[in-house]
Amino acid sequence: MSGRLGGRRALVTGATGGLGSAVAHAFSREGARLALLARDEERLHGLRAALGDEHAALTADVGSWSDVERAVGEAARGLGGLDAVVNAAAIDTSWAPVGELPVDEWDRAIDVNLSGTFYVCRAALPHLVEAGGGSIVNLTSVAGLRAWAEDAAYNASKAGVELLTRTIAVEYGPHGVRANCLAPGVIDAGMTDLVTDPGERRELVAKHSLGRLGLADEVAEAVVWLASDGSSFTTGATLTVDGGFLA
Repeated sequence: MSGRLGGRRALVTGATGGLGSAVAHAFSREGARLALLARDEERLHGLRAALGDEHAALTADVGSWSDVERAVGEAARGLGGLDAVVNAAAIDTSWAPVGELPVDEWDRAIDVNLSGTFYVCRAALPHLVEAGGGSIVNLTSVAGLRAWAEDAAYNASKAGVELLTRTIAVEYGPHGVRANCLAPGVIDAGMTDLVTDPGERRELVAKHSLGRLGLADEVAEAVVWLASDGSSFTTGATLTVDGGFLA
């Protein structure tokens, strides 16, 4: 079926996570051919089986440049090029004040969330330029726009991704490459699965003027728009899908 992304060749990182999986399903429905990238091989191949054999599954750790360089090269060869990249891979740390945050947890969050996004963009950009242009969508967070106490590594890594994305937009716009961020509020998927206390969940809901948490499919729909021709004059932007969190 040809939809808004019909014929597009797209790489999605963090493809087995709550948001990455929703993006993969939405892209597939809209006609894209996918290279799905994640660390968990079993879940990755389960996702590919659900979407169809025309898609590729690649195991890699985005926090490793050698892994990313290999995987992006395989993705481009397997799909015959790249037209779109979605960076959805991310991790959080245990929550602690800056003066108590374990240094190894800081390092890992920066490695995956910020350096990992850079690595994927670095490896994919030559392929996007070769294709005559394309779209990069980097998933950030409202935490990169407003600080969450005791979550410094996540906050800083997501803020860094925003400036990285804007830099790519400036540098590669002349090559037809658009780069944008999508900043979700608290989405009822992935990392929020760990929040099981009813009181904590009520506090999270109260931060959103719409009176609920977001859905992964709502984020995926916005990512589709940013990757499609519908957003052809949008680059260097951060789109918030946050239910009024930052209002």
